[in-house]
Amino acid sequence: MAEKKSTDQTLEDIEARVPQQLHPILEAAFTYQKQLLLGVVAIIAVAAIYAAITSYNNKVLADAQAQLGTILIKDSGDDKIAKLEALLGNVPSAAKPAILLELIQSSMVNNKFEKAVGYWNQLSGEVDENLRLVARLGKAKSLTLSGKNDEAVTILKDIVGTAPAAFSIPVNRQLAAAAEQAGDTPTALAAYKELAKNQITDKQYIESKVAQLEVK
Repeated sequence: MAEKKSTDQTLEDIEARVPQQLHPILEAAFTYQKQLLLGVVAIIAVAAIYAAITSYNNKVLADAQAQLGTILIKDSGDDKIAKLEALLGNVPSAAKPAILLELIQSSMVNNKFEKAVGYWNQLSGEVDENLRLVARLGKAKSLTLSGKNDEAVTILKDIVGTAPAAFSIPVNRQLAAAAEQAGDTPTALAAYKELAKNQITDKQYIESKVAQLEVK
């Protein structure tokens, strides 16, 4: 009986150390009491495989980070963008947001705003909901800089009604500028009025924009 208790305790210890994803395998092994030893061997083997895969993934990620660092130090301009694009296609998903952000920055610095729009789109598919909002704001900014103000306004009008309060100022600021450049005076005026409700450093300028647009 003591031996049975010791075996049960060993199995509990193994289960505690095995990743949550493998627990169904543990449960299946425990079902076959007559093959308990074989079950333990199977559990250990699966855990070892899982650990090996995790180690491999960590190494791949570390290699990607090292390559990214080398590109950032050594390259610039079109060469930097080309190498970052090549790297993007050969890295695990965990490394892609960092590479995409570098591609965005490089594209913006080199006035390749339409390329930046594409990278913002890709970033939206790689991040959580909060960062997806930031990616949409970035996309709208890139569209504005590329002269596509109407498209930027469409995105920003959609964001302004759903964004958290913390995003109210940057969203309305972008919307006001894009709408004004697009010739959409009502939307620009509404955005400037929202901005004027806040204690911001350029409040006097914002109020002057409201006065200016109200007489149009």
